[in-house]
Amino acid sequence: MRITLLGAGHIGQTIARWLADCGDYDVTVVDRDPAALERLGTRPRLATRVAATDDAQQLLAVLRGQDAVLNALPYHLATLAATQAREARCHYFDLTEDVAATRAIQRLAEGAPTAFMPQCGLAPGFIGIVAHHLAQGFD
Repeated sequence: MRITLLGAGHIGQTIARWLADCGDYDVTVVDRDPAALERLGTRPRLATRVAATDDAQQLLAVLRGQDAVLNALPYHLATLAATQAREARCHYFDLTEDVAATRAIQRLAEGAPTAFMPQCGLAPGFIGIVAHHLAQGFD
């Protein structure tokens, strides 16, 4: 499966490494900052690409031919990324928890031939898992 991950910040880099290292995915990380992409280093099944993540045409170009996109960009770029994912016919997963962006993504998902999954972020999901794990240490 070909996955494009938008955003090479700390969370994006962690997700990219996990996906690439599991061996099931070919991951391309896209960011506007070449230095952030360089911090990923080299590893099998992981590629990087510099692109303006706030430019609709550049986003569409990097998403064409991909199976899925995981958006780890700032929340204000979520609707743009989802719009281009729909145009490219990619499944779309988003970490943002912004309510307005989620509503816009839900509207984009109506009648789409692919899945749209907003609000796949850290809270409450992953935070709940960590809290449960830590609570197990208490009597």
